[in-house]
Amino acid sequence: MALAVVVGLLVAATGVLAVLYLVQHGESGRAAEEVARTERAVDDRQDRLASIESTVDELDAERSRLEGDNRKLRACADPARDTVVAAQAGDRTALAEAIDEVLRNCER
Repeated sequence: MALAVVVGLLVAATGVLAVLYLVQHGESGRAAEEVARTERAVDDRQDRLASIESTVDELDAERSRLEGDNRKLRACADPARDTVVAAQAGDRTALAEAIDEVLRNCER
């Protein structure tokens, strides 16, 4: 009789442990799926960030190029404006100097 009670307790304990194992196994599986989902989201965000950084670099290069173009155009436009002012004023010396500046600074 005592042996039957011990065997019964062992069987019940085995059942409880099996249930606990299966519950824990299921939870660890869900946790692993959540980790994988999070890793994929992080990878997607890193890819997006790399794309944005590349776009920023391209735009920065374009800005630098446009600033250079702007400097060249201003170097030409300012003396060209001075030629108009000198011509309107009838100042031949200023006009000649402004034309020399135009010829030096404006690309042909």
